[in-house]
Amino acid sequence: MHKAPLSIVAALDDEIRVLNSKIEIDSRVHVRPALFTCGRFSEKPVLIVRSGIGRAAMKSAASYLLRNYDTSCCLHVGYCGGADPNGEPGDLIIAQEVVDSATGDRFATSKTLVSKAEALCRDRNLRARTGSLVTTDRVVEMPHEKAFVGTQHGACAIDMESADLARACKNGGVPFLVVRSVLDPLDASLPDMGDSVTEEGKTDGMALAEHMIRKPKDLLKLPHIQYLASRARNSINSFLEAWIEREGI
Repeated sequence: MHKAPLSIVAALDDEIRVLNSKIEIDSRVHVRPALFTCGRFSEKPVLIVRSGIGRAAMKSAASYLLRNYDTSCCLHVGYCGGADPNGEPGDLIIAQEVVDSATGDRFATSKTLVSKAEALCRDRNLRARTGSLVTTDRVVEMPHEKAFVGTQHGACAIDMESADLARACKNGGVPFLVVRSVLDPLDASLPDMGDSVTEEGKTDGMALAEHMIRKPKDLLKLPHIQYLASRARNSINSFLEAWIEREGI
């Protein structure tokens, strides 16, 4: 079993693009659709896991991670949708618990890690709040749908992977923390571009072109989506770099 004191897990390369560009890579293992990268950031060892989009991909990646790596802490980051009116693009959501919308199961994150994350965000002046996060099986697009899902599960944000990682970590006895950055606030309606993305979370150019032919109005939304993603990504990177500097082993 490989040593990995700190494991950072994200669904998309885009969510951890900046961190990936700065690490010194020692090895990579591709277990489709997941990619496991061992390396060093500021001389500190780190394992970066790109799981791929959705619950099945995360379940597979989490299983491989816990079978093959001896990790003492699992930090899950990525984008999320706002489920209440308080969030702005780029706000960090520090999850106290993760709710599985399919089963109703609730997974409490490590209280110690949550407290450390809250303190770090205060010290670095990062916009953040603590609350519950709900994992769904599909993209929740419309504001009224997001509000309904949030109210139904008592959550302030929505994603598509966290519950499966949380379940695996709980079963494996690994402390975990989930910190998501708001991509689309409650009042934003983003198009479902799932038919234009590969299982690894990369844009399929041909599929994207076909999508735009079918739904040309979505083309007008792309610049705004890119703007929202840049804000969310910058918040994630600021948190990650500070976390590794302070907590990395």
